[in-house]
Amino acid sequence: IEKKQALLEQLAEKRKALITRTVTKGLNPDVPMRRSGLAWVEQIPAHWESGNIRRFASMKTGHTPSRSVSEYWDDCTIPWFTLADVWQIRDGTRWYLQETAEKISELGLENSAAELLPTGTVILSRTASVGFSGIMPAPMATSQDFWNWICGPKLTPEYLLLLFRAMTDEFELSTNGSTHKTIYQGVAAGLRICVPKVDEQRRITRFAFSELHKIDVARERIEDSIALLHA
Repeated sequence: IEKKQALLEQLAEKRKALITRTVTKGLNPDVPMRRSGLAWVEQIPAHWESGNIRRFASMKTGHTPSRSVSEYWDDCTIPWFTLADVWQIRDGTRWYLQETAEKISELGLENSAAELLPTGTVILSRTASVGFSGIMPAPMATSQDFWNWICGPKLTPEYLLLLFRAMTDEFELSTNGSTHKTIYQGVAAGLRICVPKVDEQRRITRFAFSELHKIDVARERIEDSIALLHA
C-alpha cells in the first residue's frame, strides 16, 4: 500500500509538471525562448504573447439572489454553480462542470448581480476552496465565490483552464497571510498570462488532455488496487 501511495504521489507530480510544461514551453523542445515578464514562469517561447489576462478575456463575477424573497427561488431553471459544487473540480481531473446542486430563477437572476454566462466561460474559485477551475459546458450563473472569464478571440477556454491549473502555486502565494483565503478582485484583475496563437493553443490542449487522461487512468487503477488491498 505504501508503494502504491508513493506511485500516486509521483503521478500527481507528473500531472502538474505536464500541465506547466505545455503552457510555458509548448510542444517544440527546440523553440527559441525569451524572458516572460511573468512572476510565475521565467521564460516562454519567443513568439508567444504575454500580458494582463484582461487583454485576452473579460472578467465577470457571480452573485446570490436574496434568500429572503421567496419568489426568487420559484421555478428555478438556470444552473447556478456554488461552493457546494466545487467537489467536481477539486481533484483537477474534470475539465467541464457538471450538474449543479442548485438552480436559480430568471426573476432571481434579474434582481441580483449574477449573470447568465455563456458556454465556454472558465470559472476560478476565489474564496474558501481557492484556485479550483473548470469550464461551463452550457450557459450558467455562479455565486459570488467565483471569478469568471469569457475568452476573447485570442484565447480558448481549454487553454485558459490549463493556465489556471499551472498557476495554482501563484494563487496560493496571493492568499498567504489571509485569515480567510480569498483571491481579491485586484489580484484576479492583475493576473498575467502567456498566450500562443489559437491554432497552437488547440494543439497544446489536445496533446495535454490526451496525456493527462492516460495519467488519470493509471491513477484510477492504482486507487482500485489500494482499495482491494484494504478490503
